[in-house]
Amino acid sequence: MKKMTSCATALALVFAATTASAETVLTVSSWAGPNHSMNSVTFPYIAKTLEECSGGDLKVKIEFGLAPPPAQYDTVRDGVADLTWIVHGYTPGKFVTTKLAELPGVPGNAEQISVAYQMTHEKFLAGAGEAKGVEVLTNFVHGPGLLNTKEKLADGYKSISGMKLRVGGGVANAVGTALGVAGVNVPAPAVYETIASGVADGVFFPAETMFAFKIAELAKYSYVNPDGMYTTSFGLLMNSDTYDGLSDANRKCVDDMRGVELARTIGQHWDAADEIGRTKGVEEFGLNVIEMDAGQRAYFKEKTSGIEAAVLEEVSAKGVDAAAALTFLKENIK
Repeated sequence: MKKMTSCATALALVFAATTASAETVLTVSSWAGPNHSMNSVTFPYIAKTLEECSGGDLKVKIEFGLAPPPAQYDTVRDGVADLTWIVHGYTPGKFVTTKLAELPGVPGNAEQISVAYQMTHEKFLAGAGEAKGVEVLTNFVHGPGLLNTKEKLADGYKSISGMKLRVGGGVANAVGTALGVAGVNVPAPAVYETIASGVADGVFFPAETMFAFKIAELAKYSYVNPDGMYTTSFGLLMNSDTYDGLSDANRKCVDDMRGVELARTIGQHWDAADEIGRTKGVEEFGLNVIEMDAGQRAYFKEKTSGIEAAVLEEVSAKGVDAAAALTFLKENIK
C-alpha cells in the first residue's frame, strides 16, 4: 500500500509539473492606471477569453511601468512584453495609414468607428506593413474627441487661437494647428500635472478621461462637436515570436479572438467608459458639457478643411488607395 501511495504521489507530481509547463503566461505592458477601462475591463476580457478557449493554458498578466507610452511598440516588438496597446500618434513617422481613422468631420462613437477602422485596415491598410515584428490583433479608437478647458470660452473654437492646449499626436496635432492653438505634446498620463502646473490651459481628450485621468477636477468645460472633432487610433499588438511560439490550438484561440469583433468589443468598452467619465465629471466635479452651435461647427469645418487632403496624400505615399480606403471607412460607420 505504501508503495502504491508513493507511485500515486509521483504520478501526481509529474502531472502537476506537466500542467505547469503547459501554462503560458502572456505579459501585458500597459501604461495607463489600473482603473483605466483597458486595464479594468478590456484586458480582463481578453484574459478570460483566452483562458476559456485554451482550457487554462493561456494566462494574461498585466504589468505597469515597463515603459512609457511612446515606447510601448518597441517594448513588445523587442520581446520585453508579449502584449500591449499603443497610440499610433505617439510614434510619429512610424505609422501613417492609421491617420485615416482620426480625421475631423467623421461622426460616430468608439464602437462604430473602431469596427469600420478594423475593416478598413484588413481590406486596405495592412498591406502597407507599418507594424513590424508584431501581430496586430486589432485596431480601435477612443470615443469622440472633445475640447476641454479650465475656463469657459467666450466664443468657442474662435477663442482658442494662441491658447496652450495638450493635443496628443497624430491628426489631433493637425487639428490644433489649424485652430491656432499653442500645442503641448505629452502622453495622456502626464496631462493632469501639465494642466495643474499651468503648462497647459486645457486638453483635447475624450469623455472617459474626465474620470480615468481625473481631468474634470481641473478642466470644468467640455465642448462637444457632433460632426466629429477628431479621434485617436490605437493598436493592440502581440510580439511575433510569442505568437509563433504558441501551440496550434492556442494560436487558434488568439486568431479566433482577433479582428473586427475584438475591435467592436473594445469600442463598446470605451463607449461605456465615456458614459462613466461624463456622469462622474458632472456629478462629482461640476463638469459643464457644452455642444458647439452651428456657427462654431461651420468655423471648425472651415479651419480644418485642408487636413483630409493632406492625410490622403500621406497615406497614398504608402502605396494605399487612400481615397477608396476613406470612402470604405465612412460607409461602414454604422
